[in-house]
Amino acid sequence: MAMENAMDPLVRAADVARLLNVRPATVYDLARRGLLPHVRVREAGRRPLVRFDLREVERFIRDSSTAVIAAAK
Repeated sequence: MAMENAMDPLVRAADVARLLNVRPATVYDLARRGLLPHVRVREAGRRPLVRFDLREVERFIRDSSTAVIAAAK
């Protein structure tokens, strides 16, 4: 990620789930499988938090839509 973009806010899985109209568990599964880029934020003594960059989510949507259209041809 470029430095000028470093201050863009990251969003939670629930926010991404609303955008994709899926359950948060589906968002976590896509991230776990390496299909949806994500960031793990570690806090001392706690489980890592998973956060998503909205630009990467938009890219995922565009790329996935293109792949579905190409497969349908």
